[in-house]
Amino acid sequence: MIKQIAIKGYDDNFSYFVKGNGNEVAIVDPGDVEMLEEIMAEEGLTPAMILLTHSHHDHVGGVSELVEKYGLPVYAHANTEGRINIGGGELLYLKDGDIIELDGLQIKALYTPGHIDDALCYLVDEKELLTGDTLFVEGCGRADFPESDVRELWKSLCRIKALNDEILIYPGHDYGSKPVSTIGWEKKHNKYLCCENFEEFMGMRMST
Repeated sequence: MIKQIAIKGYDDNFSYFVKGNGNEVAIVDPGDVEMLEEIMAEEGLTPAMILLTHSHHDHVGGVSELVEKYGLPVYAHANTEGRINIGGGELLYLKDGDIIELDGLQIKALYTPGHIDDALCYLVDEKELLTGDTLFVEGCGRADFPESDVRELWKSLCRIKALNDEILIYPGHDYGSKPVSTIGWEKKHNKYLCCENFEEFMGMRMST
């Protein structure tokens, strides 16, 4: 199960809880810690780990506080090293294809660089995909930051596009016409996924 949480005071950011068969949850891109703790208390959830889709500041704001309070391990791509404060906790590096087990769930890390060179998506039980800032509903991440690479972003989007159409998409920001989508929907309605080649994509992405 994935629970989407709209974070107040951020740029339409989402944090997420990923819950398996028990009460433990993985917290994805934690923002407002007070809000996250209130939800966990109300629903009887126990934090087990933190998963980061990438190291941009609006996706890691609650990491150090949660680590200091709960001693949680933090999972991220190796390129995240030195970019975030994890409050003296343990930063565990994921590479493409690595699988994390959580109460009967399998969470697979997909390396999807382009928006930034430490971007990961998380595929949960082959049914749900947490896409961070790689793919939004009807959009995709910027590719004009110092650690961006527009060609790598195109490759990452093509990889996502090749997954099962029924997979649910959970983005890092609420930028589209609805908060959750599917790969099939995006293939029809996302102008970036509708591009026929890299040149078309680059012209569109780098001009907006």
